[in-house]
Amino acid sequence: VFGVQRPLRAAGSFERVLLLICCELIIAIGTCGGSPNHNHRPVCWKAILGCQGEAECRYAYGQYLHACASVISGVRRKCPSHCISSLIQLNLTRHGPDLEDCDCAADPVCRSTQRAIDPCMPRTSAMGCTEARLQCEADPACSSAMADYLLHCRKLFGGQRCSESCRKMIAKMRSMPRAQQLDACVCDGTDRNICEYIKERMKTLCSESGDRFAGSGFGDSEEDTEEDDIYQDYYVENSGSSPTYQTHLKTLTFMVAVAGFIWKDCYLLQFFFF
Repeated sequence: VFGVQRPLRAAGSFERVLLLICCELIIAIGTCGGSPNHNHRPVCWKAILGCQGEAECRYAYGQYLHACASVISGVRRKCPSHCISSLIQLNLTRHGPDLEDCDCAADPVCRSTQRAIDPCMPRTSAMGCTEARLQCEADPACSSAMADYLLHCRKLFGGQRCSESCRKMIAKMRSMPRAQQLDACVCDGTDRNICEYIKERMKTLCSESGDRFAGSGFGDSEEDTEEDDIYQDYYVENSGSSPTYQTHLKTLTFMVAVAGFIWKDCYLLQFFFF
């Protein structure tokens, strides 16, 4: 009896050793396939599979591939608004956020795509413009300055010009502590495409080298003309000494941040087309 039991025990021990070896191999293969993942980031191919299993995510992912094709292929470096919109919609699905910061491991195509699409992704290192705008609205002085900005910079929103009164309001907001957050914020949320548009208008029309009279070819309304003439004369006389008008006006993203404010005050839209 003992002579029979001993081989059985030996066989059982051998099987346990084989089982342990197999488990170690499975763990090793899983680690290699997923690459070191210290931050618990999902592996991209798994994130894509998860997205494909959700109807809403699958549709949004297809829209993203179509809208962002020129950026992914490297044909364009600047992210078009419809690409940004598709990313926002993708991020609103259940599995979409997993695709935003997934781990490419050793996949070169995946890494190339991430590098190309990175400029289109929202930044979390700085405050979003939506939050910055809400904080400004909660501050009476900042909120009042923002309202004045909307009034004096209406030509800017229409892509016509950056008047001297608008430049003055920009300088005023940059001097206010609460409004300074709007200077460094990044476009986010569903209004991001509007934000990017106004940001581009600021860069084109309000920079030092921008043509102050560029635009539609029509003059300002009567409300703007008188005060603008005063500021224009001041600008010419002080062009060599005034730091306010000499400095490169940053592309103040708060112009974009106030996009939501613009839509809430829809009556201001009529000024865009004067």
